[in-house]
Amino acid sequence: MTNMDQKSKIDDLTKRLSVLKKEKGNEHLVDEHYSQAHLAWRMVIELVAGLAIGFGIGWGLDYLLNSQPLFMIIFILLGLAAGINVMLKTAREIGKEKAQLEKSSKKEDGSVGR
Repeated sequence: MTNMDQKSKIDDLTKRLSVLKKEKGNEHLVDEHYSQAHLAWRMVIELVAGLAIGFGIGWGLDYLLNSQPLFMIIFILLGLAAGINVMLKTAREIGKEKAQLEKSSKKEDGSVGR
């Protein structure tokens, strides 16, 4: 083999390896990053929605009953509690999904799971 043949083969191999590394490495990290961001936004929206609904109901009752902002304060606190409750349910759901994925990946690898 000549020096030029070896150099061209090494260059071809280097290019193929770099393409494979980019496809494999970046795809997984990007998907994981967006899925985590999606979950974080989902939890924030659940909390804010609970607060907004509680505020709306409380303000509406105060307006209809022509009262002090007593109902608004009560329903904001109830909305906060409801939002936190929904966030915790979402976190439990995510934890169960990840545990099932890990368990199934261990079984596929041939590892013995308990």
